[in-house]
Amino acid sequence: MNNIFKKGFYILAALFLSIVITSCEDDDNEIISIQGLDFVIATLNLEGTEIGVVPTTVNSNNRIIYSVDFGTTPDIDTDNLATSGPMVTFEYPNEDGTYFITVTASLQGTSDVSVTKEITITEYIPPVTGPPSDPIAGTWKLAPQAGSLGVGPGFNNPGWFSISADQVLERACLYDDLYIFNEDGTFQNVLGSETWVEAWQGTDPETCGAPVFPHDGTASATYTYDAVGGTVTIDGKGAFLGLAKVFNGGELGSPGAAPESITYMAELVGDTLELDIQIDAANDAWWTFTLVREVETLVGTWKLAPQAGSLGVGPGFNNPGWFSISADQVLERDCLYDDQYIFNEDGTFQNVLGSETWVEAWQGTDPETCGAPVFPHDGTASATYSFDETAGELTLDGKGAFLGLAKVFNGGELGSPGAAPDSITYMAVLDGNVLELDIQIDAANDAWWTFTLVKE
Repeated sequence: MNNIFKKGFYILAALFLSIVITSCEDDDNEIISIQGLDFVIATLNLEGTEIGVVPTTVNSNNRIIYSVDFGTTPDIDTDNLATSGPMVTFEYPNEDGTYFITVTASLQGTSDVSVTKEITITEYIPPVTGPPSDPIAGTWKLAPQAGSLGVGPGFNNPGWFSISADQVLERACLYDDLYIFNEDGTFQNVLGSETWVEAWQGTDPETCGAPVFPHDGTASATYTYDAVGGTVTIDGKGAFLGLAKVFNGGELGSPGAAPESITYMAELVGDTLELDIQIDAANDAWWTFTLVREVETLVGTWKLAPQAGSLGVGPGFNNPGWFSISADQVLERDCLYDDQYIFNEDGTFQNVLGSETWVEAWQGTDPETCGAPVFPHDGTASATYSFDETAGELTLDGKGAFLGLAKVFNGGELGSPGAAPDSITYMAVLDGNVLELDIQIDAANDAWWTFTLVKE
């Protein structure tokens, strides 16, 4: 009887040990090998030298560590980076070269797995640029400051009248007037619905009011700038700088007496243009004006341009050959085209989407349609931006902040909202009130999204 009990105990013990071993083998089978190791390569700057690598595995989990060797220096670890996050970046020398990027995945209890891809860097040579052919070409305004216009006895000596800071504010309708010197030699006064009008124009007392012909911006005018002689001449009846009433030798008594041409003494210093014009030789009376050039800035509120082709994707930089939005689709997606992208003076960034935006299958809406924004792409992100206009790079930092489409990031398109990256870099070209953006989503197929934004 005792022998039977012992034999039974041995059988049970052997069976229990077999179950434990089998269970461990089953657990080991779950991690016996790293499967499906791959990575995508993203280009993060205009030069093509800053490269991001996003490694993935089929059985991805937080225990897998990826080591990325960018292949620039054999046996040296300066270009070998470890990560468990979504992306590692490296900047190659700006010169022709072919490199082999190797990603190694490591997991405790199993063998490392590696995969290698080739990348070619081509030296980026920036286009030759220089100052405009005419250094005063551009858009100018009266400098919004005390002393920016005045009159007095002597050249550049506004002793009789110099505008005060309070008067600048009172004459805001004058200080938003534009004086535009075009590259082709044409000139424009752009005054808007109101400017400063005076008694000689039929308004007494002087005040903000509708521009009066011919000083209303309708003049067909040209300009000539003589940097050596220090003069700028405006040709065209009704065209002017500073104040409409001032001309060589006097001040107008009526709009119809406007001259065909006015010449100003001009001194250009960077983005400031100092003007003087004599109105009375006997008393040596001169008007003085200070103009400042309007400088392009990203600061402000932007939207997708409401036009066909304002977003698209395709094979190659700025080549939306696979999909380019149509005019009908722009109307269908009006909830996307009213979204605001706000770049603040202090470097912060906001997505302001309202109650609806365009939501898609990866956000839980199939078919895609207008709907409530989905976190973290709902405008609640605490985000900042940096813009390197020389390099052509615009970076948003903040999980859930984006431009154009929420799903697009460096190296791919999101499969779920929670996978949103902490940072996105776009290739960016600012041209006045138009911002062109490009972002690579697939290096292997050279796939890029393109967006066109316009400033409000």
